[in-house]
Amino acid sequence: MLRRTVLLALVVALVPAAASARSLTINVDSDGFVSRLGPLHPLRHPFLRDARAAFGTPTSVRASRGECRARWAPLRLKTLFTSFGGISDFCGEGRLQTAVVRSRVWRTWRGLRVGMRSSRVPVLHPNAKFTRGKWVLATQSVFGTEPAPTVSAHVRGGRVRALSLFIGAAGD
Repeated sequence: MLRRTVLLALVVALVPAAASARSLTINVDSDGFVSRLGPLHPLRHPFLRDARAAFGTPTSVRASRGECRARWAPLRLKTLFTSFGGISDFCGEGRLQTAVVRSRVWRTWRGLRVGMRSSRVPVLHPNAKFTRGKWVLATQSVFGTEPAPTVSAHVRGGRVRALSLFIGAAGD
């Protein structure tokens, strides 16, 4: 009986570790837009309610002037919802504009993770360009002819510390 209790306690203790060991992939489409953020398709489903369906209840949601910020602490995911149109409920009607991830559970479409050495970036993303403390992994010409970063890997101390994403679903 004691062995069964110890075994059951061990299994229960390992379940959260297995759940957090999952991998969430960030994908871009052929135009350089973020097409997938783990289970979320941010261009097709850009609202906070869609992010809730994909990631669960946010740890915090804060509405302020012209924006809504939501955070999922277990995923180390921060998002910003807004709109450039005439709405007043940015948490209800705002669209996903940007996101930042700081957990190793996230990976790019080529396998780059937060925490990896910066020297791995050009191996995994051969077209990446290093500028101003970050590797630009994907770009899109959203604001004219000069390509703007859509996925960047921020580096400090020789390691990738965060991945920042420009979704751009809020409009123009």
